[in-house]
Amino acid sequence: MEILDVDEPPAFQNGPKPYQAVVAYDQPIGMHIYKIFDKIYARGTFTVDPISGVVQTALKHYKPGEIYRIFVQARDRTPTDPEVSQDSEVAVLEVYAGDRAPQFIEQQYTVLVPEDTEIGSSIVAIRAKRFKPIDKRRSKGKLLYQLYLDTTLIERELSSYFTIDAEDGLVQLIKSLDYDDDTQPKHHQLKVEFH
Repeated sequence: MEILDVDEPPAFQNGPKPYQAVVAYDQPIGMHIYKIFDKIYARGTFTVDPISGVVQTALKHYKPGEIYRIFVQARDRTPTDPEVSQDSEVAVLEVYAGDRAPQFIEQQYTVLVPEDTEIGSSIVAIRAKRFKPIDKRRSKGKLLYQLYLDTTLIERELSSYFTIDAEDGLVQLIKSLDYDDDTQPKHHQLKVEFH
């Protein structure tokens, strides 16, 4: 077996970008919060194991609600010319001090909807994961979903074809589709938010 070094810059396998993690504002030093695959510049707020890539807390207390940005870059020092090194792009790990926000299970959903689909039919179930509060004495309210057209407009615009059940995330058809009607869009790009 022959192994070849392709002499290309290293690339991060983590995703999506920016990389995100959450840390309690009061936690033990050394708590694992993220795993990255190379070198990290934390300026004393976090440390990284250079072998495993595990990011750990380095302070006992973090300011609640603060977002700490850690800039990460991988370096390959073993190209064919030992005097040359190759660096990856700079990636950003964002660490939030406090309760972890809910997170979508899937970042993107693509659904094909036949034009003869009946009004009221379920199209897709959007799911999000809710995390336990850091302070066990508190509880979190219900997770509520909202659906809008995905536009560049500042104002949120509701879809006239689809709606979402605020409590269970189920997207439903609310207006008939007609592929042959030139006044109707053939592609619907929607955005779901939760709070």
